[in-house]
Amino acid sequence: MQTQDYKNKQIQIIVNLINIRKFEEAFLKSKPLIKKFPKEYIFYNAAGMSLINLERYDEALEILNKAKDLDQSNIYVLNNLGLAYFFLKKYEESEEYLKRALKKTPHFLNALINLANLKKTLNLNNDALSVYLEALKFHDKDFFLHFSIGTLYQIIGSFEKANLHFEKCLKLNPHYTEVDGLISLSKKYKSEDDKHFQDLIKKSASDNFTELQKMHIHFALGKAFDDLGNFNESFVNYKKANNFKSEKINYSFKLDNEIISNVQKQFNSNLNISIQNKTSDKKIIFIVGMPRSGTSLIEQVLSSHDKVYGAGELTFLTEAIYKEFIINAKTNAEFKINNITEQNFKNIQEFYYNEINKFNISEEYVVDKAPLNFRWLGFISRVFPNSYIIHSNRDPMDICWSNYKQNFSSSNLGYAYNLNNIATFYNSYKDTMNYWLKNKDIKVHDLNYETFTNNFDDEIKKLLSFCSLEWSQKCVEFYKNKKEVKTSSLAQVRQPIYKTSIASWKNYSDKLEGLIKKINY
Repeated sequence: MQTQDYKNKQIQIIVNLINIRKFEEAFLKSKPLIKKFPKEYIFYNAAGMSLINLERYDEALEILNKAKDLDQSNIYVLNNLGLAYFFLKKYEESEEYLKRALKKTPHFLNALINLANLKKTLNLNNDALSVYLEALKFHDKDFFLHFSIGTLYQIIGSFEKANLHFEKCLKLNPHYTEVDGLISLSKKYKSEDDKHFQDLIKKSASDNFTELQKMHIHFALGKAFDDLGNFNESFVNYKKANNFKSEKINYSFKLDNEIISNVQKQFNSNLNISIQNKTSDKKIIFIVGMPRSGTSLIEQVLSSHDKVYGAGELTFLTEAIYKEFIINAKTNAEFKINNITEQNFKNIQEFYYNEINKFNISEEYVVDKAPLNFRWLGFISRVFPNSYIIHSNRDPMDICWSNYKQNFSSSNLGYAYNLNNIATFYNSYKDTMNYWLKNKDIKVHDLNYETFTNNFDDEIKKLLSFCSLEWSQKCVEFYKNKKEVKTSSLAQVRQPIYKTSIASWKNYSDKLEGLIKKINY
């Protein structure tokens, strides 16, 4: 009895550590307990869950399989195995284990949410929605389920339905302030009497929210005050949000600079290796540029064409290149490209197409609009010789200011929360693109956002011609496109072309003098 009490106490300690996101401590606490109680699946499962949250997925898989050996039918182990396989991008295995968990307990919420997220990742949004709505029949009081459903509705452009679920989420958990940020992105604040605006004001003044929760509130208030034309208060809130996130991330330009300079050195005209497309007949359209430069609009226009599939911001190319050349990427990464071989290129191509093929895309063209792929144009031109590269450029100050306003979900954009870092990164991006554009072997369609919006029909014709696509009126009416949008521009690209965002930084010009000077604007 004492032993069981001890076990229960220990597992509760570990669960509490996981709940407060102290995953390393939870894992270290689990290890000696596994040795002490080698026949108890629960400690293996706790260690595996901790490792998943630490992004150590291979280790998690190994230890969770040991938990499964001890208890073949435990739904929590099966669910965590499904989650580990998901993060390893082994989607068939992930689905198998999630469905095994659900076969044992059909209404198991965690497995239902994970299965829906898997479907969403594979762009099977109808399937994902079906799973979410099935879960809702039994878990209507779960705030995170409403959050998950709301985000899916936003992706497919059903903003009214999204906000209904977001509002339900906040009623169930007012402290889940990430929802406030998402609501602010999809609406236009017209009055300070707006209920959500008033809620944000109350939350910002309350002592019952953590700094992290306040960060989401301040980003949302920055957007709200901007809509209302109160630019002083808008900037105050954006600055509070960014200061917190900047401190949390502790970004250094060193690695980004190391990568960019190393790539350029290796692709200094003498590298003549290239390969043919061997593993796929898909034509890839790479849209590159700075984040917030208009890449989402270009993708939405192109994906409105019947022959084009908009895949969003894919990480596959960066993952493939890192796999070949990055050492110790999680800590003080070394990026070393020496003696590039034909085999390196073949490995990158194979990895990329293997990931693309998991989506079961029927269209001839696939759009990859990961903006930071501007770093890899040398690779793209040689590894994907039949691809198309579109560079989206925009007024530098509009880009930089728009980056500062955005609470990005990506961990690769750590520069965006400090104006000096934004300027440094922008200058590096500009130099990099100038380097690539001077290389006559790299064919790039250089598309200016302002020109694009001012001469829309003509620019679309040029864009389609560059991609060897015939004219389609659907591209002009891109805002009717029902395909999913997963970026922060999800509301903007559901509207007809507009120009209100052009030169919006001028409302803050007195606060951006340092930025203006640093980018030589």
